[in-house]
Amino acid sequence: MPRTRHEPDPGTIAFEDLGEALGVEATVVMEYVELGLVHPCQQATSRTLTAADVARVSRALRLAREFDVHAAAAAMLVELLEERDALRRRVACLEQVAGTPA
Repeated sequence: MPRTRHEPDPGTIAFEDLGEALGVEATVVMEYVELGLVHPCQQATSRTLTAADVARVSRALRLAREFDVHAAAAAMLVELLEERDALRRRVACLEQVAGTPA
């Protein structure tokens, strides 16, 4: 059955529901949006976040708790860790192409 225009895409969560799902106030999630860590998509009647965005906010919340840092520092840590992971994948790929042992 095709989706109607008002149904959210599968794999997304309404912005308003994310705080509750992660056990934090909506204002906390909004802070990560304002910091540019995630970018909600506008649906017909609400804003939604993808599963990847939910994972990014969840990771930032965990880092903020574990290291007792402000949201801006946690967002920066998430971005740096993602960049590190991407670079590791790229190096592994280049080593495989070059036939160099990892």
